[in-house]
Amino acid sequence: MFEFSWRNARRRSPEEAMAGTAPQPSPFLAVYAPTEWGLRDPAWQDMLQRVLPPGRQVAMRAVEASQPDDPVVALDAEFALGLFVEPAALDHLADRVLAAREAGRSATLIVAVQGRQLAGLGRWLQARAGKGRLVGLRLILARDTEDLLRQLPERMRHGVEDNLIRMPVSTEIEDSPHKNFFVFSPELQSLVGRIRAFARNGIARAYLLGGPGSGKTSLAYFYYLVRNKGRFVSVNLAAENTGDKAAVKSLLCGHVMGAFPGAGSRLGAFTHARDGVCFIDEAHGVTGSVMEVLMEALDNGQYMPFGASAKQPLDCALLFATNRTWASLQASVNIDEFTRLGAAVLEVPELQKREEDLIAVIATTLARLGGSCTTWTAPEGIDDAAWRRIRECRWHGNVRALVRVIEAAFVETAADGASPLIPATAIDDGIALWEPAQHHSHRLYAAA
Repeated sequence: MFEFSWRNARRRSPEEAMAGTAPQPSPFLAVYAPTEWGLRDPAWQDMLQRVLPPGRQVAMRAVEASQPDDPVVALDAEFALGLFVEPAALDHLADRVLAAREAGRSATLIVAVQGRQLAGLGRWLQARAGKGRLVGLRLILARDTEDLLRQLPERMRHGVEDNLIRMPVSTEIEDSPHKNFFVFSPELQSLVGRIRAFARNGIARAYLLGGPGSGKTSLAYFYYLVRNKGRFVSVNLAAENTGDKAAVKSLLCGHVMGAFPGAGSRLGAFTHARDGVCFIDEAHGVTGSVMEVLMEALDNGQYMPFGASAKQPLDCALLFATNRTWASLQASVNIDEFTRLGAAVLEVPELQKREEDLIAVIATTLARLGGSCTTWTAPEGIDDAAWRRIRECRWHGNVRALVRVIEAAFVETAADGASPLIPATAIDDGIALWEPAQHHSHRLYAAA
């Protein structure tokens, strides 16, 4: 691998020559670029040096193909930058970052791509996720090197958590396929760290507050993975609350045989979860009959199945989630009842504030859609104007809305067949369909 470090490439003084060559310190940033790039371009070197912390050393390295049996040597720099390298060629470098982290050192790979490379990035992320090797990464989507340099200083911060929460599509069905929830942005890294601390320190009630499609279920499942007990049981109150107290009690607490005519016994969500997690989604429905059933469990840590004569201890953690604002929650019930929830609040940052996660969602959505094309030529990315439209959008519907917009724009572009990149007009059409700027429901939703 070719390497040129211009911070070290200066003429030695006579004193240095007489004293011999001292070992050079490891670079702060190692920039990996395709061989066709002008690695010794003084103008580029000067611009890069200006955005780095004072006194930090930089190495420019050309990317070369690695063989499967090449030894993985830990990265010798604190940060590595893959500068518009085709993502498929980054495996060996990402493994070097992992090796450095496993050795206890701080190391991060910043993957910078252009719009035309997004589908390739998505395929690479999916492959790394499937192997459980998605950690120590930051993402940049840039128009050119000047645009990249504007973004680079913010990306030179290490993330602690993995870049992925991998969970079953259906958490309560055996052999369910898995899906990926990406954790690249500092905002989401911070929240995941807080959730990890909650699970490790016995915080057994928490309220996940975030807009629709922001990833509350995935984050609740992460809590369950860290807790590492029992089962993960999900109850969607919007779908399952009939308003009938007996039905709600049966749903949450279960019922015994003969509790009502023709009834067999049923394990409720609390019992089925054991000492795991009962995730109560759409928790703005914790009113009326639901609150009546929860009151005893929340106050005394015990519950009674419908028709039973003995109570059982509540061993599971309770995680509530809602897409409503905190003010609307407080206004929906008696304040004395509301305070019985006893939940610490975990606010999920909106996708609009999480640019790196946004990039990952776009990339993997394009990769997924392109993998199904037979007669269409799948677009491999988005153009610069389309990226501006996406960055400027509010994304009230978060990941769910973004995926719908990309799907609509992909179909429009692929069916037309006129462009290898999704244009801004197709994004505009998708936003009009799935993420309108004005809608009466927007004021109900949480924003963080």
